[in-house]
Amino acid sequence: MLVVTLTIIVSVSRGASAQQAAPAAQLLLPRLNASSAATAPQPITATTSQMLAAWASDAIRVDEQPTLAEVSDAAASTGPIDWWVAATATPLRHAPHTIPVDLMMLFSLTVQHSARVQAVAQTPWISGTQIEQARGVFDPRIYSDTDLNSTSDPVENTLTTGGPPRLEDQLLGTEAGLRGQTTSGGSYGFGQSIGHKNSNSTFFLPNNQGSAGLFANWSQPLLQGRHIDANRSLILTAQFDTAAAQAKYTDAILTQLFDVANAYWSLYVERANLLIRQRHLDRAQRIARQLEHRQSLDSVRSQVLRAQAAVANRTAELSLAEANIRNQESRLRSLVNAPSFSDQGQAELLPAQPAVIIPVDFNIESEVAVAIHRRPEIQELHELVNATQVRLNLAQDQTRPQLNLVLQGQLAGRQGSSDIAGAWANQFTDGRPGVGGGVQYLLPYRNRTANGLVRQRQYELTQLTMLIREKTGNIRAEVEIAIRNLRASHAAAISRRESLAAVQAEIKYLDDRWHLLGNDPRLGQLQLDDLLNGQDRLLREELALLQSITQYNRSLIEVQRATGALVFFSNPIGN
Repeated sequence: MLVVTLTIIVSVSRGASAQQAAPAAQLLLPRLNASSAATAPQPITATTSQMLAAWASDAIRVDEQPTLAEVSDAAASTGPIDWWVAATATPLRHAPHTIPVDLMMLFSLTVQHSARVQAVAQTPWISGTQIEQARGVFDPRIYSDTDLNSTSDPVENTLTTGGPPRLEDQLLGTEAGLRGQTTSGGSYGFGQSIGHKNSNSTFFLPNNQGSAGLFANWSQPLLQGRHIDANRSLILTAQFDTAAAQAKYTDAILTQLFDVANAYWSLYVERANLLIRQRHLDRAQRIARQLEHRQSLDSVRSQVLRAQAAVANRTAELSLAEANIRNQESRLRSLVNAPSFSDQGQAELLPAQPAVIIPVDFNIESEVAVAIHRRPEIQELHELVNATQVRLNLAQDQTRPQLNLVLQGQLAGRQGSSDIAGAWANQFTDGRPGVGGGVQYLLPYRNRTANGLVRQRQYELTQLTMLIREKTGNIRAEVEIAIRNLRASHAAAISRRESLAAVQAEIKYLDDRWHLLGNDPRLGQLQLDDLLNGQDRLLREELALLQSITQYNRSLIEVQRATGALVFFSNPIGN
C-alpha cells in the first residue's frame, strides 16, 4: 500500500503554544491520507465524483442569487474592516451551479486527478520494474538443445574406416537441463543428454549406439566478484534509483499543490477584489444620484460631470475584475483536472476557506532540521549517493584479477542396437562418476578500463556530495526566508488594518464635510474632489489589506513547502 499524506501546519506545536496550535489546526487544513493500491496507479474512482456531486446538489440556483451590489452592500453593512471575508463564499454571478471548494478538497482532487501528477507518478513505478528486472538475472533457466548431423568425409587412410573410402556418420543428440547464477557470484548448470549414432566404420562397434549422460558443473569466483556480485549490485542500484524517482514524484506533488494553493488564493483575491470595487462603484453612484437629483436646484454642473466620470472609470475596472475571476477559475480547473470540474465548466467556484490571520510562529532551526530530513531534493541526492557508492564498490572490485574455481562431474552410459533407454539406465549402474576441477585466471595488462571507471565513480561521488552541501544551504535559506516572510506578512497585515481604519475615519469626515459644504459654489467642487480621491485611497487600502492577509496565508503554505512537510510517503514504492 502506497500512502500519500498531505498536511498543512503539522509543525504548529513546535514553536507555538498549545493555545495557538488549537485554532491553527481548526482554521487551516487537517491531515489527508490518500491511498493508492501498490499494484499501480489506478483510474479515477467514483468516490470523488460522488463527493463533488453532493456539493453540486446543494448548488444555489440562478433565481436564488442576489445581485453583486446586494452582496457587497450586505457585507459592508456588517461593519468589520475586512467586511468582504464572508461575502467571498457567496455567489457573485448568475451561474447554473456553484461548487464550494477549499484547499483540503483541492489538494485531494489534485493528487487523484491532476494529469501532471499522474504522469510523474508513473516514474517510480517505471523505476520499480528495474528492480524486478535485476532480480530476474538470478532466475534459473531451463534449456534444451537438439542436434542432427550427417557427415560424409573422405578418409586419409584405411585406419579411419577399416576399408571404405569415405567416413559416413549419422548423429542425433539432445540435451536438456537447468542453468543459473547465485547471489554470491557463482554459476551452475546440470542436465541430461541422450543420443544415437551409427557409422560405416568397421571399428565402430557396436553400431547404432544409444548414449546417455548426466552432468553438473559449478563455477565460483575467488577474487573478483567474490564479495560484490555485479548482478546483485544491479538490484541495489535499481532500488536506490526507484527511491530517487519517488523523491522526484514527491517534488512534483509539492510543486503542483503549491500552484493549486496559489491559484485558490488568487481566486479568493479576485472575488474579494470584485466586491471591494463594487462597493467603490456604489459610493460614486450614490454621489452621482444625489447630484443629479439636485441638479435643477443647487448642484454645480462640474460636480455632476466629475461624479459621472468617477462612475464610468470604476465601472470599467469592475468589468476587468469579473473577467479575472473567470480566468482564475479556469486556471484552477486546469491544475486540479478533476472530471467533475470539467463536467460543470460553467459552475461558479466558491472559496469556502477564508484568508485569516493566525498568530503562529516557527522555530527556524527546528524547521530547517525538518526540511533537511523531508525535502525530496535531499532524499533524491542521498539515494543517488547510495547508488553511486554501490557502483564505486563494483568498479573497485573490477580492478581485482579474475580467479574462478571450476568443478564438474558426470555419469555416462552407452548401449548398442539403438537402446537409448538401456544406455540411460547404465549411466547409474556401470562404471563410476567422472569428476573434474580447475581454476581460471585473468588479469588485463594495466587494467585501464577498470581503473578509469573507479576514478569516474569517485568524481561522481564527490560531485553529489557537493550538490548535497549546496542544496542543504539553499534549503536553509528557503526556510529562513519563508519564516521571515510569514512574520513580515503578519506584521504588515496588522499595520494595514490600522491604516484602513484611519482611512475609513477620514472618508467619514470628508463625506460629512462634502454634505455640509457641497452647495458652496467655491468650496463644493474642492470638497467633492477630496471625497472622491479619499474613496480611491480607501480602495487602495482595502486592496492592500486583502493582499497582506492573503499573503500571510500563502506564506503559511510556503513554510510547509520549504520544510517539505506538505507531502510525505509512509510506504515507499518498491519496499
